[in-house]
Amino acid sequence: MQIIQSLHRKGYRSLLITLDSTLQGLSWFFGWPGNATRACVVRVAEGHRRQSLNPLSLLRGFLLVLLLTQFVLGIAWADPAPTTTSTTPQPATTSAQAGDKAKPQSSAKQFPTIVVTAATRNPQPPNTTAATTTVLTHDYLQDNHFVDVPGALQLVPGLALVQSGNPGAQTSVFIHGLNSNQTLVTVDGRRQAVGLSGADDNLTNLTLDNIDRIEVVRTPVSSLDGGSAMGGVINLVTLSGRGLEKPVGSASFEAGSFNTFRENIQSRGADGNFDYAVSASRQDSIYPAFSPGYDPFFIPGFAAQADQYRNSSFRGNMGYQVSPDIYVDLHATYSNAYTSAPGIYLTPDPSASLLIENWNLSPEVVAKVTDFYTTKLYVTHDQQRQAGNDPFLADELISFGSSPQGCITRLQINTDSVDWQNDFQIAHNWSVTTGIQGDNRHFYENDNVLGFRTLDSHDNNIGGYISSQWQPLPGLNILNSGRYDSYSQFGGSFSWRQGASYLVAPTKTVIHASVSSAFTPPPLQDLYIFNAGSPFFGPFLPNPTLQPETDLGWEAGVEQPLWDGRITPSATYFHNDVSNAIVNTRLPGGAFINENANHVTTDGVEIGLKIDPISTVSINIGYTYLNAVDDTTQMRLVRRPRSSLVAVGTWKPIEPLTLTLGGTWVVGREDLDALLGNQEDAPDYFVIRASASYRINDTVSLWVRGENLTDRNYQPALGFLAPSIAGYGGIQISF
Repeated sequence: MQIIQSLHRKGYRSLLITLDSTLQGLSWFFGWPGNATRACVVRVAEGHRRQSLNPLSLLRGFLLVLLLTQFVLGIAWADPAPTTTSTTPQPATTSAQAGDKAKPQSSAKQFPTIVVTAATRNPQPPNTTAATTTVLTHDYLQDNHFVDVPGALQLVPGLALVQSGNPGAQTSVFIHGLNSNQTLVTVDGRRQAVGLSGADDNLTNLTLDNIDRIEVVRTPVSSLDGGSAMGGVINLVTLSGRGLEKPVGSASFEAGSFNTFRENIQSRGADGNFDYAVSASRQDSIYPAFSPGYDPFFIPGFAAQADQYRNSSFRGNMGYQVSPDIYVDLHATYSNAYTSAPGIYLTPDPSASLLIENWNLSPEVVAKVTDFYTTKLYVTHDQQRQAGNDPFLADELISFGSSPQGCITRLQINTDSVDWQNDFQIAHNWSVTTGIQGDNRHFYENDNVLGFRTLDSHDNNIGGYISSQWQPLPGLNILNSGRYDSYSQFGGSFSWRQGASYLVAPTKTVIHASVSSAFTPPPLQDLYIFNAGSPFFGPFLPNPTLQPETDLGWEAGVEQPLWDGRITPSATYFHNDVSNAIVNTRLPGGAFINENANHVTTDGVEIGLKIDPISTVSINIGYTYLNAVDDTTQMRLVRRPRSSLVAVGTWKPIEPLTLTLGGTWVVGREDLDALLGNQEDAPDYFVIRASASYRINDTVSLWVRGENLTDRNYQPALGFLAPSIAGYGGIQISF
């Protein structure tokens, strides 16, 4: 009551009315009775009294007290938020727009203002998020002429990207040693639907069309984004037409090795209150199958022994300023990717192929309700269809006397999502974000060989989250967040995060630290999918009793600009303790099943060095040492390199010419033998890429790029050879 009276005396009457209305709305939404809140508190208190104390409970209690203390002190000390002159919701300025408005640089190098949303759900400078974050800007993506998202992520420190062969093949991302299904992919902050693996199965086909920047957060953030964000978040920020005085667009064409042809067209602009940004692209390539072994399995002259890849993609954003305080938009994407799937080079399947079709519609409304309160709501419908075709393997399995199930299948996953976020700028130095997010999925699989539907099920989840960002002193940022999720297949899960960052003004030193709990729900394939196996292995059984994997992670880092920002070294230590790790177990009868059985630890250090000696030269170097171990078996986790070094440099010797050089060095991996599945050492590899672009005038620019310039014969995943040396050239016409 004293807190409420204090709020009223400080002039927060509108805040009290808003909070009261919000609580009433939540009661109506969930069907709570009037005294449900008090009853819930009583039940929670009684439950805690019945529980015995343990270190984890004490830690959670301490962090809860810390969060509540911050709220009380924030209310008592904060100055009321200022009254703004304009209440129109405005998006963060994109890197491209910043570049459009940039003036010629002086001798001192100027850097664009960079903001990120992936760590806290709201735009803010990376050094205030208390999270290890890398931002791949629009200029960086353009200068290096990356084609797709996996290609751009290859040069991010602390992240291991493994592609099982050629473009279009299965792609896995391991952040700080955590699994691929523990990394959340979002587009403009909107969660992308997960596939059977629990990860974004369409990651390998994500192009950079209409992409402004990529934010890579390498910190557990389940406390805001829920499941699948245990390792971190990869957020793609798209271009916008808002604020452009006239439309801009471009058309480009690229051709090169492996019979590759790539076309792209995009445009963005605004007309009155309406704005848009659209793009479309197409790639056609034919790669060698890279399958030297098991010659008897090949059909002489069979054309499908080549690894074909075709990808058609569309991305469009359209928005309308309904009033000075309300903005609505619609994001739409579509992709259709076909890839041959010749399999590992030891046991090739020359007729195998996989078709992935994905479309996504996501309308959103953003409303500035008061000077300090903004609400936004988006809903998403995502439909992913996969058609796996492998009649050659089906015949092979039948000849061995095995069931051909899973050889010719059609899978569909429909996901409906909702996210309602509320931002309260309570004071100059304090903001609070609350919201509700949930998903509903329906998935089924038809087996054309067996002639019936082998899977038909659905699941759902809903979660509520709250986050506080407080700056009690200049340069000091304290972040607290918590979230509770309820899943239909395994119940509830609570996650939290406490973080702080401090900017030492005299030296511009940035210090950050955080501790987080996070979780990852079991993948659909582990919960529900039955696989008949192969002639060499028994069947793989589903396990609907699986529980989520949980993580207690922490990190601490420092960044120190030197020589007026021309040299910036940085270092971050990270540590993750994963419980209930899901592992594949062989049963006495020979069948395999996934169980919550192990404990996993990943820890290491990231060391970075940014060098910008003059305005025309930029160099970024990142080294990661990683120790990722299954503590139960005392074996290292596969496909996580002990050491990895990434480096990329950009040089603009004259105004129209841009040269780039990048490299990746991977050392100390272990992987599974391609034939028998035994864990063994995997060879190290070093790969170099380069590009050169020349702007003839404001309309026409040319470029060339080279991949794997050392022609290294390496396997990102054992059994899958990467493409050999390749060269490409292209032209872009801007209008």
